[in-house]
Amino acid sequence: MATAEQVRNRAAVMLGILAEEGETLPSYRAADLDKSYTEVYASLDTKGIAVWDSDEDVPDEYTPHVVTLVARGRVDDYSVSNDRYSRIVAAAREAKLEIRELNRSDALETPKPEYF
Repeated sequence: MATAEQVRNRAAVMLGILAEEGETLPSYRAADLDKSYTEVYASLDTKGIAVWDSDEDVPDEYTPHVVTLVARGRVDDYSVSNDRYSRIVAAAREAKLEIRELNRSDALETPKPEYF
């Protein structure tokens, strides 16, 4: 499980804003990436594919995909290299598919109700 703060910091590393996760983001960048996380969560929730509540930690199997989507939400706002930009955009496309696939497999594993 990853907190929203951990997701934010991992997205910052992906964007190249932080060299490593243990560093501290300036407050304005932290707030910007927090907003990106909120936007990603809202989008997933609207589509019915957020399996956690907004105030809960992100499940492990969803974390890397959510991190990627948070970074994608802000990649145009930060000066990233063309190579990094291309990697994030491509990874975000894959992340959306992976999240849908995780939800589909969750639905397939849902036990059938027992009727008494």
